[in-house]
Amino acid sequence: MTNPPHILEHKEAVARVLNHPRVFKFLHIPVQCGSDKVLEDMKREYTRSDFEMLVDYLLQNVPGITIATDIICGFPTESEEDFLQTMELLDKYKFPVVNIAQFYPRPGTVAAK
Repeated sequence: MTNPPHILEHKEAVARVLNHPRVFKFLHIPVQCGSDKVLEDMKREYTRSDFEMLVDYLLQNVPGITIATDIICGFPTESEEDFLQTMELLDKYKFPVVNIAQFYPRPGTVAAK
């Protein structure tokens, strides 16, 4: 599992490793939301286009790769339009594995305030 900002600068090396015959072609890359506004509100260090650029690169350069992702629904600032942007992203890529969670403000975090 990795986050988009951590893998973006190493995507070529990751693709080389994933193309090795002894490596299983699977990555878990959580996007969390398809809306840049909500990603910013979540304090994520990437945009939807960063995520899409990474996924597109991996799909083009690692034949047969399986990419899993995570979605958080119901973030306090998420609007209907933000939710629809997430649905569009899921529809675009049709990820075979999607973990969906309802937003929950963990105690001691900024979101809990």
